[in-house]
Amino acid sequence: MDRLLVCAAKRILDAGEDCAFERLVCECYTLFPGTFGFQRYPRWPDALRVDRARRRCHGELGWLEGSTKEGFRLTPSGKAVAREVEARLDTGRAPRGPRVSRKARDRYEAVLQYIRNSPEFLRFSRGEGNISSSRLRSFLGGTLETPKRILRQNLNLYLEASRIYDEPSVVPFLDLCGKELKKIKD
Repeated sequence: MDRLLVCAAKRILDAGEDCAFERLVCECYTLFPGTFGFQRYPRWPDALRVDRARRRCHGELGWLEGSTKEGFRLTPSGKAVAREVEARLDTGRAPRGPRVSRKARDRYEAVLQYIRNSPEFLRFSRGEGNISSSRLRSFLGGTLETPKRILRQNLNLYLEASRIYDEPSVVPFLDLCGKELKKIKD
């Protein structure tokens, strides 16, 4: 994300424009909408993501200088990174920095990551059948003492996340969980 931001800044500056923050948000989103757009509202730019990347590029990485008030400029190292990214984009290779695990951007995305990475879902994906009562309770964030209504609320949250993010791959598993939850006594 940081490398893409300096590439966007270079394009703004190469066009002879001032690299104001608003212009940087626009250029980042226009060039890389999948990276700089809202997850749930992909037609809109996420200025917070741009600002966080800008802060890293300005501070710890030293690729940008300037301020929101005066506009931004690329440092010599920032120009080198931007040229490298442009070269990779021209050859069709995605720009890569150090591999960093991606954090969820909101609550529902975190829920979906939890579901997809859970041992219960992975077993289900391999076709290993049903889920035991104790594994179901654990998957739904409960213990043997957790009331059924709390487990049901958590299952509803998981279903809501799959609906919001249009994630049909987890729905059959959640349906199975719902059937197994009905078997649990209150």
